[in-house]
Amino acid sequence: MKIDLLRAPLGRDVIVIDVVGGICLKQRLFALGIVPGKKIKKVVQHPMGGPIIVEINGSRFALGRGMASKVIVEV
Repeated sequence: MKIDLLRAPLGRDVIVIDVVGGICLKQRLFALGIVPGKKIKKVVQHPMGGPIIVEINGSRFALGRGMASKVIVEV
């Protein structure tokens, strides 16, 4: 099932399928390691807003909700 990272389940590994956005957004996310085919895990999502925390290769990064909504993942 393909969904955006905002709707991905918490604490579960998902695979990045695509990044839907402009070249600047893609470059920024690719620099963090969020590239198609990569396994990532959403570890924190606050219910009242704020950033999404993802884990990639043992490192954690904060993504704004707008950015997270542009990352398409497979559950």
